[in-house]
Amino acid sequence: MAHFNPLDKQNLLYLYDLPKEHYTSVKVSEILKEAGVDLERVPQVRRDINKPFYTAIIQISDPEKFKKACQVLRYFEIEGCPCRALPFDNELLGSNSQRLIDHNLFVKKIPSDMKAKQLEEHFAQYGDVKSLKISLNADHSSRGYGFVCFQAPESSKKALDDTANKDSNVGVKYQPKDKRDFRRIYNNIYVKNLPQSYEEENLRELFSAYGRIESCKLCKNEKGVYAFVCFNSEDKEDREYGPKAAQKAVQELNNREIDGQKLYVKEALKKESRAIERTREMLKYKNSKKRCNLYVKNFPPKTTEDELRKRFEEFGEVESLKMFGNDKGENIYAFVCFKTPDQASVAKAGLHNQTLGDKPLYINHYEIKEFREISLEEAKDKANFQQHRAHHSGPNFLNEISSRPDLMSLLQYMFQLLPRKNMGSGHHGNNQRFQRGGRQQYPHQQRNMMQQQQQNFQQNMPAPAQQQQMMPTPAMMPQPMAQMQQQQ
Repeated sequence: MAHFNPLDKQNLLYLYDLPKEHYTSVKVSEILKEAGVDLERVPQVRRDINKPFYTAIIQISDPEKFKKACQVLRYFEIEGCPCRALPFDNELLGSNSQRLIDHNLFVKKIPSDMKAKQLEEHFAQYGDVKSLKISLNADHSSRGYGFVCFQAPESSKKALDDTANKDSNVGVKYQPKDKRDFRRIYNNIYVKNLPQSYEEENLRELFSAYGRIESCKLCKNEKGVYAFVCFNSEDKEDREYGPKAAQKAVQELNNREIDGQKLYVKEALKKESRAIERTREMLKYKNSKKRCNLYVKNFPPKTTEDELRKRFEEFGEVESLKMFGNDKGENIYAFVCFKTPDQASVAKAGLHNQTLGDKPLYINHYEIKEFREISLEEAKDKANFQQHRAHHSGPNFLNEISSRPDLMSLLQYMFQLLPRKNMGSGHHGNNQRFQRGGRQQYPHQQRNMMQQQQQNFQQNMPAPAQQQQMMPTPAMMPQPMAQMQQQQ
């Protein structure tokens, strides 16, 4: 297998919008295989829990096959989910965003059923398209807007002038925003932890101090009382009034205590966005506690929570302890959370392999479940890819070895060290003790000779390469400039 040169970036292809539930490296390999392109290296995948999609990098050494892969993967699907790919282009890096402002176009009113390939064919009438993206929701449905980057600024201007008065696929001048100045605009807020006695009149009285309420709705369920409040101006042309009022209400009312309960006042999100936000908050909390939390197992199945707590309280204040059992009612493992990380570390060092009853305890620091699942998924994906490649490549591994000078020199050296059979002594058959020149070699002499050859091999074996050439990580992936911001 050929070494990868990180400076040879024209051989890199960046994959975007990969579905978390359906993506595998084998599926990408099979798509390329149908086009006659063999994917030799496992894709480097960035699996970010907080992002709706995966991203990846693949590398194809052969220039012709790389060109074909760019064509095949420019717009492709995995289990019906639209994905896209772009070859490395220095001009599309976020650090070069100002260089291509005049090449870019923000496109609104994109039909919901229009594919990215169809949109590119539509805008190709104005000039060559460098990159194109339709913004997607977490379920891969279209948001109705996107970005087009042309090869020439004249093409962008022509498309802007021609589509200004169209009913669909309307081009708007692209104006990138500085992320430091970017803020989320909203006028609808979500409120929970309200007192059980609260009615809609109380809700209006509380929030009307921050602006005109366009609408509000108060709901109750088994979890408590919650509500939605929307601010807006009577002047429909004034689009700043509502967001300003909503932000002021969030700033002043969030975490305010009413009747012994702290209010939760935040921007109202869609169901998918709220799920992502909850996951982010949960992971943030778990990450803050992981060094305080211990995983404990291998204690006697009849151990009670009080017995386990008493054993661990010798090392510090136990904030919480939870035991988990099996179908037989036996406790098989537990989580013990200390007040501070230092207490957890001392308990781990002091109790690990110590006996409780007649069994040695196994104790380790808590590992966040979501991160562990990502690691297992990554390992499984790599193993499946290697198995798939071995099944389809067959004897081609000889070609890969021949492309590695270091392996070839090592193999040649090993062949030179192999014992040579006598070819001129005239002895054949079972007289295998006779070696070159007719001199007899007895078993103990053969063993000594092999030991000496092994020592020589270890002393003279070529040193490994001093520099290991690594595949770039997906965190280095360039983002097309027109994709860095999403115009509201």
